[in-house]
Amino acid sequence: MVVATAQSTVSHARGRVATAVTFERAALVTLALLWLVVTTGGLVRLTASGLGCPHWPTCDAGSLVPSTGYHAVIEFSNRVISGMAMVAAVITAWIGFRTPGLRRTVAWAAAAAAAGTVAQVPLGAVTVAFHLNPWLVMSHFLLAMAVVAVSSWVTFHAVDFARGGRHAVVHWTTTAVLGAAAVVLYLALVTSGALVTAAGPHPGSTSTPIERIGNFYDATWLHVRAAAAFSIVLLTLCQFGVGEYQYRNGLPWQVIAVHIAIAATLLVGIVIVATMASYPADHRSDERGSLDRV
Repeated sequence: MVVATAQSTVSHARGRVATAVTFERAALVTLALLWLVVTTGGLVRLTASGLGCPHWPTCDAGSLVPSTGYHAVIEFSNRVISGMAMVAAVITAWIGFRTPGLRRTVAWAAAAAAAGTVAQVPLGAVTVAFHLNPWLVMSHFLLAMAVVAVSSWVTFHAVDFARGGRHAVVHWTTTAVLGAAAVVLYLALVTSGALVTAAGPHPGSTSTPIERIGNFYDATWLHVRAAAAFSIVLLTLCQFGVGEYQYRNGLPWQVIAVHIAIAATLLVGIVIVATMASYPADHRSDERGSLDRV
């Protein structure tokens, strides 16, 4: 009797469908949480709180939550937000596969974002275990940014689908190709910025000596020129100014935190604009009432 009831419950859950609005809301929440993961992760590093919680996943050996010190509170707060983002990303992917009419490419992209978010958990544990090795810290950050990029693409299509799905077919026009190239170039810019941080004076902890990567000034030279080449967007110009200010004023961590927040925001914006260029609105969908979906 109990087994039959359990099997019936599982079958009901598997057959349950979700609405487009539900998927839209889940995608928006997930993107917001992933943005917070990046910005709070930057604060962890800039406030030298990277080893504030020496154990994983708990903060202290005998306690789940931090017992003393603001470093522990900052580090543990980032872990909590990361956990919430992971759960939200997994739920969003689950909803995507159960939303009738949603293209499978969008659902699989949501699954990829969820997989990347889940992968942050063991990567974070290894990063702490190896005392904030700069290569691991940089990988942690770049994976987070990659997940934000994928989630931005998913969110665009989730919002579009909930509003009629007029952006369903990709058209590789010259504008679309330039948009895709902008995303790739921006991710390269983010990578060069991560190299600057890996070579700079904010290793993530002051209690443990942490090896730096390369030469700070060489990395900055590369990053500044990459930013100058990309400074065609107003917010990017603002980002360029913030970066120049922090370089000339001793790299204050508060300004770097703003720099990271703008970087994550820019990534969301560039991916969405590039997606809009690649998936132009099909106004014929208003006439026929629905789109053929793949």
